[in-house]
Amino acid sequence: MAMSRKYRRVNCHLVVSRILVPHDGTEMSDRALEKATEFARALKADIIIAHIVDSRFVPPSATLSYISDRTSLEGAKTELVEILKSGAEQMLKEKMAKIKAEGIGVDFILGVGSPADEIVSIARSTESDLIVMGSRQLKSNIIASLGSVARKVLDTAHCPVMIIR
Repeated sequence: MAMSRKYRRVNCHLVVSRILVPHDGTEMSDRALEKATEFARALKADIIIAHIVDSRFVPPSATLSYISDRTSLEGAKTELVEILKSGAEQMLKEKMAKIKAEGIGVDFILGVGSPADEIVSIARSTESDLIVMGSRQLKSNIIASLGSVARKVLDTAHCPVMIIR
């Protein structure tokens, strides 16, 4: 069958060797990790799981300047971040063990900062080919339903982003 000039067949291949999965400990993140594991198995790709401790949950330095006992509060802030990172590391090691048992290469990265910015930065620095992440539904409209982190990652990432809901 001859194709008209208006339509041409184009071969397009997406090569995926590294999949980044942001994971915040939620069920949606678990779903995204399951889907990424399916893709990694089929594409023979590696997975990088990233957990970002949201620095917005701890008081910024500007706020601390108005508190009389800044030193102890700054120490508490640092301790809180370390506690959160330690808990995340334990969770990620458990997730990694399951994925490794399937013969898939997997590693994890812990970061601190704005989650969307850190996810995009990690995707670039690790040369990830795909980001697979969960998003909670906020409204009935599909575009409006993406969480703020998922939306920002979708808008700023250098690679394709798959949102799992």
